[in-house]
Amino acid sequence: MAKEAATDNKAKQEPQAPAAAAPAKGGLSLKTIAIAAGVFVVQIGLLYFLVVKFVAPSKAGGHEAAAGKAEAAESKEGEAKKEGKEGESEESLIFVVKDLIVNPAGTNGTRFLLTTIGIEVESPEAMKELEKKEVMVRDAFTNILTAKSLPELTDASRRENIRTEISDKVGAMLRSGKPKNIYFSKFIIQ
Repeated sequence: MAKEAATDNKAKQEPQAPAAAAPAKGGLSLKTIAIAAGVFVVQIGLLYFLVVKFVAPSKAGGHEAAAGKAEAAESKEGEAKKEGKEGESEESLIFVVKDLIVNPAGTNGTRFLLTTIGIEVESPEAMKELEKKEVMVRDAFTNILTAKSLPELTDASRRENIRTEISDKVGAMLRSGKPKNIYFSKFIIQ
């Protein structure tokens, strides 16, 4: 009987040991906290995306023409004035086409080019004409850049050829002047 009593004592003590090691009900475990933190970070990222894509553009006028006009006005103020022969100052007028995304030739949509192109013109009339023809200008840029292969776009020595081609195409569209310079302020290939 002494052996049975000792066995009963052990049996009574064993179930109590795991019960004491179990976490208290209603407490937060480390796994729950980690999941909650992950969900919170995803929500913050989603909120940032929604604000950048939908709220901020609507406050800026809602379309790229307004952004192009604002940048043109800023570039007028920010550009250094050039002195002419007779002491007259000449401002640079730059029409900006922001964030143009195209798929280069031969990539089957797996690669893309993100670029911002500025067109420097001589007269305010040419600037106004470009603003009116923004859709045509964007289409011309898209046609020129999608015809280029990835090696043509990545080779910096060929970029001057692209500038010349863009200048010729835009010059053919304008009645009140010709482009002076073409600038790539952003040229990202992914």
